[in-house]
Amino acid sequence: MYLIPVGIIAGCLANEHMLMIPLVLIFSIIILFLAGAHRVPPTDRRFLYILALGALLIRLLFIVVTNTFNSSFVEYVRASDALYYEYMGKLISNTWHEGKSIVINKSNFGYLYWNGLIYYLAGFKPDLVRVLNSITAVCIGFNLYFITLKLSGSKAAKISFVLASYFPSAILWSSLNLKDSIIIFLITLIVKYNLELMEKFKLEKVLFMSLPLMALVSLRFYAGILLAICIAVSYIFTATKFLWWQRISYTLVIVLIAGFALQQMGYGFMGSEYVFSQSFETIGEQHQKGTYGRAAFAEEVAFDSYASALKYLPIGLFYYLFAPLPWQSIGPIRIISLPEMVLLYFLYFYFITGLRHLWQAQRSACLFLLFVIVAFSLIYSLGSSNIGGLFRVRLQVIMIAFVLISEGMQRSWVLDRIFGRMSKRRFSSRQVIS
Repeated sequence: MYLIPVGIIAGCLANEHMLMIPLVLIFSIIILFLAGAHRVPPTDRRFLYILALGALLIRLLFIVVTNTFNSSFVEYVRASDALYYEYMGKLISNTWHEGKSIVINKSNFGYLYWNGLIYYLAGFKPDLVRVLNSITAVCIGFNLYFITLKLSGSKAAKISFVLASYFPSAILWSSLNLKDSIIIFLITLIVKYNLELMEKFKLEKVLFMSLPLMALVSLRFYAGILLAICIAVSYIFTATKFLWWQRISYTLVIVLIAGFALQQMGYGFMGSEYVFSQSFETIGEQHQKGTYGRAAFAEEVAFDSYASALKYLPIGLFYYLFAPLPWQSIGPIRIISLPEMVLLYFLYFYFITGLRHLWQAQRSACLFLLFVIVAFSLIYSLGSSNIGGLFRVRLQVIMIAFVLISEGMQRSWVLDRIFGRMSKRRFSSRQVIS
């Protein structure tokens, strides 16, 4: 008797128009499990779940608004890289439906196939991909929550969750058919795994960490290679809970597994084919490729020597940290860049404060996070020459920096008052119930 309604529901959900529902549910379960949402302590569970739901609803509302209203900002959103991903995903899906094969360039192919897979299963529904990206973005907050919980405690962990979930550009990019939210989720997940390896080394953890690393390489290969190198180089110095011979042995294991994973992705052992092909000239070429449109900056720079690169580095870092400046905000991006940059300038103070406190309390973990932040910042500051592109890729580093920022913010007098009032309300409500 019960099998009849179950069969009817299963039949409806298997319909092409309804297939998006089980796809969203299955994806949500997997991504929430990877982020560890089920492991949130009971004391923080209600707080985080309500915030997570609010962050998701804001993104879903943005998706509805961009499909309902038309403006210069909406046109800017629709004219982004999302159109390319939609086109390639549709092309891949149609090719698979015809039983044919298609050849895609090996560089950053992952998101194209991801779009193709969704369209193949559920039909051409770009908004479905945007919904999945929104769910992924909320789970970035859970990754940062657990990282910060381990290093700084519950209060700072909740702050990092709020920053990650409600940061303006994080809401914007994750609400579009762009790969930024998945990239940042994988980066924060890998960072979380490595911090756990610094506490207790497990071979299965390294093997499992290689899977999101391979996924990251398929999405943005140089970010995956750079993160793998950061982990391999820094582990021997940061895993101070182990003896020197253990650190050396564990580092070799990480290098072998990560190196083999990158080799399988087609970039040589530990990304050696890509790394050895790079020079200041190739970075300069990347810099010149971005010097187009009104958002370009430092167009005249040419990297032909170490001296020229070092000479440009302070300028590049300035743009990386502070651009777009108020008078550089052009076009529709002004809507979001101005308030976000003001907020970011404010957060830099807490980054310095948090760095000082975390260096004293959790030096090994702080050194690893700082190593990743500095390495990515140097590469992006040298290679970026377009404010729009810089505005997007910088979010990868900002998310890691939120761990240090939340450490500094938890000592803020204003936030201390807010959390104090919340604790009093929670305590009084418990008394009423009892």
